[in-house]
Order: sequence, then structure tokens, then C-alpha cells
Amino acid sequence: MKITKEKVIGVIVLIAVCIPFTAWKESKVKDFPVSIFSEEADGEYGQKLKYTAFLPDVAIWMNGWEKKWTEGERTVYQKGNRIVNVFHPPGDDGYYLLEARENK
Repeated sequence: MKITKEKVIGVIVLIAVCIPFTAWKESKVKDFPVSIFSEEADGEYGQKLKYTAFLPDVAIWMNGWEKKWTEGERTVYQKGNRIVNVFHPPGDDGYYLLEARENK
């Protein structure tokens, strides 16, 4: 198998396409990743943190968070004894993070 210029370019493009799904930064909820393209925004609810962009499921899984269940706009993630609720309201381009009270 010969390494050609086209194959090298193809691998670079493939890696560039995968970066948004695997690269993350830490949110204000300790140890919970959000997309590197996310920005913190003022939310409707004081206790929740709103982020724009999308939630990187691969990065969440790589950080050890397990998706417990989804119901409507709410998704629950658990890592050890910590639980984080993620809300994505319909018609809203962002999502809200809320750590369960018994974890604090």
C-alpha cells in the first residue's frame, strides 16, 4: 500500500471533521464537558447554566459520564454519585446544565 498525497489529505480531512465531536472544554459544572465551540449565555433560569452550540456525546462518554435516560427535553447523565441534568427546550438553540442538589 503506497502512501499518496490524496490519502494524506483524506486522513487530515477526516480528522478535521471528527474534532468537533471529540474536543471539549470544561463547563461551570465541575468535570462536565461542553463543546469547544460553546459559549456561556444568560439563561432564563438563575440556577441553570446555558450554553450555545451542541453537546458532544463522545466527549461526555470519554470523560466517564453515563447517559442514564432521556425524557422529552431532559437528559440525565451520571458519573459515580454525581448527576447532571441537561435541558434542551424546543425552539431554543442552547441547552441548560443543572447539577442535582444532592450532589452539592
